Amino acid sequence: MSECKAYVTKAPEGGIEYRSVNITGEEGNVSLKPVLTGICGTDRGIVRGALPFSYDPSNYDYLVIGHESMCEVVESSSSEFSPGDLVIPIVRRPGHCPNCLIGRPDNCSDGDKHEAGITGLHGFMREQFQEFDFNLVKIQDKSIGDLGVLTEPMKNVVKAFEVFERVSSRSIFGNGISTLEGKTALVVGTGCEAFLYSFLAKDYGFDTTISNRHPIEKNSLEMCSEFGIKFVDTSKDPDFPAKPLDLVIDTSGDPGTILKYLRKLNYNGILILFGTNGRAPDVELTGNDIDHIVEKNITIAGSVDAARIHYIKALDYLSKWNRMHGDTMKNIITSYFKPGETSVFTQKPAGEIKSVIKWQ
Repeated sequence: MSECKAYVTKAPEGGIEYRSVNITGEEGNVSLKPVLTGICGTDRGIVRGALPFSYDPSNYDYLVIGHESMCEVVESSSSEFSPGDLVIPIVRRPGHCPNCLIGRPDNCSDGDKHEAGITGLHGFMREQFQEFDFNLVKIQDKSIGDLGVLTEPMKNVVKAFEVFERVSSRSIFGNGISTLEGKTALVVGTGCEAFLYSFLAKDYGFDTTISNRHPIEKNSLEMCSEFGIKFVDTSKDPDFPAKPLDLVIDTSGDPGTILKYLRKLNYNGILILFGTNGRAPDVELTGNDIDHIVEKNITIAGSVDAARIHYIKALDYLSKWNRMHGDTMKNIITSYFKPGETSVFTQKPAGEIKSVIKWQ
């Protein structure tokens, strides 16, 4: 690989630079250049030095960050891809455990895997890189445009709903006519993935609410209205919810918030934990909480990352929502930055849902 510019950090210590790098020995049968790369809380956590599990690749004293990317194929010796194709690079790369060996590194059972831009593998925020075709997912519907960069966060949402389907099958979760009509879902948080979670919960048939402890921007309220989702500012409605919840998905990682809504779960309720926040204050789980979990048959499940199948399904959902709600979906990307700008890694722009680096 020739020298190129990249966003680099020193993991896990943190920091951010945009500078020239020369990554040697990188293999692949497809040459890529990024079109858009998304910035998420994981990137900012690495830059702050707040994610101790992040580390540099072997033989490098830096890590190229970035795991949310939509790229264009420049050259290819693969029969699967041609120059001009738009693709999504897969983030997590398998180790050798049984789950990894069957193509499910998202369920890695020994931790011996790597994640591009996060753990021991250079990421995608650079001017060019090589990849093997089996690490790429083609965007079949190019009409989704910039929404393609949401594939990586959306695949996490699809995976979490796979978890929901598995754990909800322990009981008859639906209603008397085998639907989810009348079932309540709460998504905690109002970031990019929180909105995607709420959209999919609504698609499943849940009466869906998204919440935060502060107001949200007008464009965010318009997205809620378009999808038929309620928003609750819990600073103004501390007694929410008025009735028990059937599904809670947390994107905040805040133990106090999680415990509050755990206590509101209905019989056979499900709590899916997605957000992480190792610096959040501790809270006390009481004996009454244990009684509530046991007596109401409540399931608590963590969900992280996803497999190829979830990327493919994520693109299907983005394509569908673009056809149905195209003008509204565009509101998810709230800020575009040029390569070289670094302030977005240390300070969120006002009203941010998703900020991206625009490379082309």
